[in-house]
Amino acid sequence: MRVHELVPEVLSAMSDKSRPTYARGIRLLDAELGGYELADVRLTDLERLRDRLQSEVGVATVKRARAVGRRLLAYDPDAHGKGAAENFVRAARFFFRYACKAGLLSQSPAIELKPPRRRRAPERPLTESELIQIWDVAVHTGKDPQLDELLLTFLRHTAARREGCLNLSLDQLHHDRRSITLTEKGGEARELPLAAWILVRLDSLARARGAVGPGSSVFRYRTGAPLTRRHFNALFDRIDRHLGWTEALDVATHWIRHTTLADIAAVSDIRVAAAFAGHAPGSLGVIGRYTQVTFEDLVAAYERVFGPRG
Repeated sequence: MRVHELVPEVLSAMSDKSRPTYARGIRLLDAELGGYELADVRLTDLERLRDRLQSEVGVATVKRARAVGRRLLAYDPDAHGKGAAENFVRAARFFFRYACKAGLLSQSPAIELKPPRRRRAPERPLTESELIQIWDVAVHTGKDPQLDELLLTFLRHTAARREGCLNLSLDQLHHDRRSITLTEKGGEARELPLAAWILVRLDSLARARGAVGPGSSVFRYRTGAPLTRRHFNALFDRIDRHLGWTEALDVATHWIRHTTLADIAAVSDIRVAAAFAGHAPGSLGVIGRYTQVTFEDLVAAYERVFGPRG
C-alpha cells in the first residue's frame, strides 16, 4: 500500500482533539511521500521533512513579524519552527504506528524520529505589577469586560489550562464545599477550592447567558454561545497590542498558571503544588506515590495565597 492510500483512514482514526494538531504533518507526508510504498519510507526521509518544515516555519515567522511589526523574543529563524517540527514528528509516529497495528508494516520508520530540542521555556511567574497591567487592559479595552475579567480571575485562582475553562459546567460549581471540579487533560477531573464570591459570579454569568442545567458551559459569550479556544487568542493578542512587553514573551494563560502554582508551592510544598496543577503523583517519584495530598491540604494552601474562601 502507498502512503497516500492510507492517509484518509489515519485522519479518520484520529480524535477530534488530535486532528487539528497532526493534520498538517499528515498532509506533508501525503504531499511529499504519498507515492511511496509504506515499506519504502526511511527514517532519513522523515528527518528531511522535519528539518525542512522547521526551517520554513522559522523563516516565515520572522518575515511575518517584521512585516506587521510584531515583537519577537528572537529574530533568528532558527529560534522558531520547533513546535511545528515537533507536531510533525508526532503525526509521523501516529501514522506509521497505525500502519503497523493494521498489519501493513512490521516496523515503523518513525520509531527513531526525534523532535527538535525545545528551547528553554520563557514562562515564569508574573509580578504583581505585570498582573495589574494585564487585568487593566483586559477590563478596559474589550467588548465584553465582564467575561474577560472573570476569566482571568478564574485562571489566577485555579491555575487552570484553557481546556479546564472550556470544560467547566454549571454542575461543577460546588457552592456548599466552596470548590469546583476541573476537567482537563485526557478527561482527568480534580476538585479545587475556590472562593465563594467567585463561585457566585461564575454561576450568575452562566445563568444570565443561557446555562440552564447540568452540563451547561459556564463561560459564555453574550450571545449565549459557549466560549471557544479562539477567545483566549483574541484576548492575549489584544493585551499584546496594548502592552508590548507581553508579545515578545508570548504571555498567555500558561503564564498565569505558572504564577499561581509558584505561589501555592511557596506556602506549602511541591506535592501540594503538583496536586493543584493536576500532575500525577508518580511525577514526583516514590514520595509522590506514597504520600497523599488531601483536599484540606489544597484548601490550606489556597487560603494562604488568596485568603478565606468566605
